[in-house]
Amino acid sequence: MAVPDKATGAEYVPIKSWQASIELGFRAGKNRTDLVRSLHKGPLRVQSPFYPEDDCCHVYLLHPPGGMVPGDALRVGLNLDVGANALLTTPSAGKVYRSDAAKTVQSQGISAQIASAACLEWLPQETIVFEGAEAELNNNFALQGDAALCAWDIVVLGRRASGEGFKNGHCTQKIEISRDGKLLLKERTEWLGGSRMLDAPWGMGGMSVSGTLFATLQCDQQMMDTLREGLAELVAGRGWLPAEWGLSQKREIFLARYLGNSPEHCRKGFMWLWSQLRPKLNGRAACPPRIWNT
Repeated sequence: MAVPDKATGAEYVPIKSWQASIELGFRAGKNRTDLVRSLHKGPLRVQSPFYPEDDCCHVYLLHPPGGMVPGDALRVGLNLDVGANALLTTPSAGKVYRSDAAKTVQSQGISAQIASAACLEWLPQETIVFEGAEAELNNNFALQGDAALCAWDIVVLGRRASGEGFKNGHCTQKIEISRDGKLLLKERTEWLGGSRMLDAPWGMGGMSVSGTLFATLQCDQQMMDTLREGLAELVAGRGWLPAEWGLSQKREIFLARYLGNSPEHCRKGFMWLWSQLRPKLNGRAACPPRIWNT
């Protein structure tokens, strides 16, 4: 119901924001990894875990509202005990809607604790940042011992299919990975609506989609060459839109980058890379979540 603004007298519809969170705990059992803890507040849920490969626990993280309004904060906390194996994904893209006149922040983040001999695969769909949004995206992973990680974060600025760019708004993406308290990777990317960086060749180059895949792997030159060649063949064979792809090794972190205009092509390229990296990461053949086929 519309109510009058105390300062101006104009009517507006107040928006209810959510401070939502979910905490999931995974424990290695005799024959499989079990989801032993699930505490949630607000509109974040999980379905029953799936076991398409018997032992690794597949979980779909659900956010029924589908997007974030001004003031929303979504927090995902994961804890993997020794030897646990979990793969988490989302059924649809996340959305950060336009903020308000006060530029109220909308934030989402994941914080994961991964014990020794455990492996986390965090593979969500993209986050679409609407024009005028004030988004903060945080990714924090703390590993212990020989824990393994493969994850990605895909950011879409504006909605080009709807004729919307990113002339206004702000988005900050943070990625931090540590092992036994030692920092392995720390990145911060900031997109300011309408800024020169969005069109400059040293920035986004006029593109709207930025993707980063990171894995705790050390790939030798032969494997890097094989991945580059295979990815180039995939892109050429499917006739994808022009884009920039980059693979690099930063100490013990393998990194893949995408800069283009298609979140779908970015996801599919990252899925292919994940399928190639997974046997080296945790000794498993690729087993794509069924929801990726819908």
